[in-house]
Amino acid sequence: MKLNGDIIYRGLKQKYNVSISGPCSTELVLGRPQFYMESEDVFASDCLYLATAEHLPHRPQIRRNSVLVCIGENIRMKYYSDRMCLITVHNKADFFRVFQAIQDIYDRYDSWEKELYRYLLNEGDIRSILECSEKIINKPMIVLDASFRIIAVTQEDLLSHWDADNNGFLSSQNLSSFLHESDLMTEKKGAIRLDVNGVKTLNVNLFDQNDQYQGCLCIWQGDADFDAGEERLAEFLAWMLEQAIRKNPQILYNEQSSMKALFRTLLEEQPITPSQRWALNAANRKTEYACVCLEYSGRKNRIPASYICDLFEETFPNSCALITEPDMVCFMENREGTREKLNEFVQSMNLTAGVSEGFSDLYSIRIYYAQALSALGNGQLMKPEEKLYYFSDYALTSLIINSLGDLPAEAYFPKGLKELLEHDSSSGVSYFETLRVFLEENMSFTSAAKRLYVHRSTLIDRIARIERDLQINLDNSDDRLLLEIILKAVETEKLIKQT
Repeated sequence: MKLNGDIIYRGLKQKYNVSISGPCSTELVLGRPQFYMESEDVFASDCLYLATAEHLPHRPQIRRNSVLVCIGENIRMKYYSDRMCLITVHNKADFFRVFQAIQDIYDRYDSWEKELYRYLLNEGDIRSILECSEKIINKPMIVLDASFRIIAVTQEDLLSHWDADNNGFLSSQNLSSFLHESDLMTEKKGAIRLDVNGVKTLNVNLFDQNDQYQGCLCIWQGDADFDAGEERLAEFLAWMLEQAIRKNPQILYNEQSSMKALFRTLLEEQPITPSQRWALNAANRKTEYACVCLEYSGRKNRIPASYICDLFEETFPNSCALITEPDMVCFMENREGTREKLNEFVQSMNLTAGVSEGFSDLYSIRIYYAQALSALGNGQLMKPEEKLYYFSDYALTSLIINSLGDLPAEAYFPKGLKELLEHDSSSGVSYFETLRVFLEENMSFTSAAKRLYVHRSTLIDRIARIERDLQINLDNSDDRLLLEIILKAVETEKLIKQT
């Protein structure tokens, strides 16, 4: 990335006693430094040189916008400062260490430029572009859209100063102040210095490929003075934001891309950035979502995951669809009537899907992602012929499987139950089935006897024997719960083995 003399001066000032003098262009035209050779008597245009005072020629030719970093001083310095940008290192300094310090400045800005382009290639959102620029700009930044709504911010305390609501809209008073100070200069290009409510700001308007006003980058100066050359950096950052807008014209108008990035960050349990936390707090508990895990039903005629995600977002408004490993995770608004629509989508795309319970607390997103995965996995085990599985239908199955851990259901049998099963295998009377039906009928002898087609007294005798052999009391809630879990676990294991 090319820089200017002011940026080089500010960078060297952090390590050395330096001063700057002479005409200095603010344009970003300077490449990496060159060593000045004594045999030369020309300083070329738009070039940066490093030299020591004792090796400077008496009266060289100095072209337009050349910059010299000089170590030391001599009586000829006035000739140079009258004709070029001169950065003087006053104290004694090692020539090659100064050269490396300048290279480090370029490395820092080159790294920023590469990071910006990476975000641009990967369709990064506005917030990501601002956040990676904080280390260079070193001041709070916000981006307003064409409606003067804050869509990205690097420091949340700026919101209180602008008195913005949860959706980023400025209060009428602050909006009026901003419009008054800017005098509606939405056609002006380049950096603009404005005082907004007594605060110094540096602003650059954003335009699309048709030169239509799209919004504004605002850099918060506070009470600090503007740094020389800072306008060009602001303009460069604004240019990168414009490229993002031109690549995806909707990036300023809907929050889907930023919400999608937020969902992915939460899903992958990555650290949340300050601007993401602002967006999360603004959106949290405002909408009820359901998490949907999509998986291909077969390996033939696979539809690209990107196409499925795009179609999902088109089919279900305000949804976000992410490509994950191995398949897809979607977040949709949990509304009435979506079950039928989702079933049609899954069938038409030849998919299977697990659906979580509804939730509005985005901080708990991992729980509902786990629900959707659980519904998908257990549904495929229990009812492989179906395509759509809801966690509410498989919550008990999931609870049973998780409660067993790595042990089989048999490991939890109370004393005597194994013998009861062995008796059933060689007898026409199934005590195991009797127990299951009796518990399902809420321990009603009359209802259970009807289902088993036996006399009520016969059932009473069988239950008495079961309690005696198992050494339990069915009137005890803990004993009864243990048996119900075990019976459900045995049933689940049979279904799993059958598949």
